[in-house]
Amino acid sequence: MMELRQIQYFSEIVKHGSFSKAAESLFISQPTISNVVKELEKELGTKLLIRTTRKFELTDAGRLLFQLSQRLSTTLIHFEEELDDIKNGLKGEIKMGIFTSVGTEILTRITAEFYHCYPEIYITFIEDSAENLKNALLQGDLDLCLMNLPANEEFESFPFLKGDLRLLVHQDNALASREKVKWADLKDEKFIMLREGFTVNDMIMWETNRLGFTPEIISETSQWKFILELVSYNLGIAILPQSSLIKIMVKEKGIHVLPLVEPEVHWEIGIAWSKNSYVSLATQKWIEFLQEKLQV
Repeated sequence: MMELRQIQYFSEIVKHGSFSKAAESLFISQPTISNVVKELEKELGTKLLIRTTRKFELTDAGRLLFQLSQRLSTTLIHFEEELDDIKNGLKGEIKMGIFTSVGTEILTRITAEFYHCYPEIYITFIEDSAENLKNALLQGDLDLCLMNLPANEEFESFPFLKGDLRLLVHQDNALASREKVKWADLKDEKFIMLREGFTVNDMIMWETNRLGFTPEIISETSQWKFILELVSYNLGIAILPQSSLIKIMVKEKGIHVLPLVEPEVHWEIGIAWSKNSYVSLATQKWIEFLQEKLQV
């Protein structure tokens, strides 16, 4: 089987038109390069060069091999250039897990700026529950994801967003006229929830159980926009993380966004990646860019 070294030597002979000049350019002896051509001809079972005392001519097989060597040379140059890009973090694909409605307005802005700087690094955002995202990260299906802080020892992380849970009620709901609402006042309400596995779901269940009641859940979904639609028809209340995007979306839907108190429930979300997994150079660039923009 031909070796890349043999093809390179043959190409140099043709380009220089001389065995001796080719050997000189490759820093090898002329007998060595002559033997390489003989080995190639033996392996291929055909003559590549017709030699005379002062020059040589290419056979049809020789011309074919030289054309191949030129294509290989171009391919190798492109490979080296692309490899440099990869080493420099200028190309690549990133898969990042995100939560429903949380921090999307911030990520959208930062992503747009990132694409402007690194147009050939592509980011795919996968939306799912905190538990599913964490498992996907550990299994290597994601490069990084949003994660509730503090993260455990399996992950590296930095802070991304923090805030409070907010109550969403229709304008005709009796609670809508209040400036703030106590958790205990929700015991007779119908709840529209993010499905099990979402951290907000766990936080709601923990607080309501602590206060001695189980919420009456009429619908569970993974889509926060669907939750807003259900609340807009006054079918129930919802509790979601504080988000300026939600405030924008509810303006024309007759939904009020109210603080929840006694207690105020705080949450903090970070961006995390696995300590035990390979972090691509493209992902490293994205992490550094996020840290710079978030000033962490």
